[in-house]
Amino acid sequence: MRPHPLFKDRTIPTVQALGSFTLRALTVGDLDRDFGAVMESAADIKAANPGSSWPEGLTRDANLLDLAWHQREFESLRSFAWVIEDSDGMYLGCLYVYPALTGEKAADVRWWWRSGTVVARTSFREMLLEWLASPDWPPLRYELQPD
Repeated sequence: MRPHPLFKDRTIPTVQALGSFTLRALTVGDLDRDFGAVMESAADIKAANPGSSWPEGLTRDANLLDLAWHQREFESLRSFAWVIEDSDGMYLGCLYVYPALTGEKAADVRWWWRSGTVVARTSFREMLLEWLASPDWPPLRYELQPD
């Protein structure tokens, strides 16, 4: 699999600190924690994404395939997914960066929080924007989800 043209000469961090948050590349090794967090948060995830049915009907096996896809995409520099953790390693949610495949210099940036998680969401968003404006990332228009 070839890298996305805008990322082929970049090294996107697999681990990144954003204040009290740590982003860690999502892998198949996260299956148990990810599946538990997704299923626990299914109603909140669906409510935050009108028109999407995910994760309705998600099975553990299907989630493993999703994680393998995310891992392979990250390794190939095509799209990027991280687990969001706190300083104690608690699984807070996931962050995704999906560069446009149409040649447009843009990327969709999405995340979800585990149900019941109390986090400084505005602070997270501000630190994320700052990181996306850093030299780690190509100069793109990053379309962040609404708060």
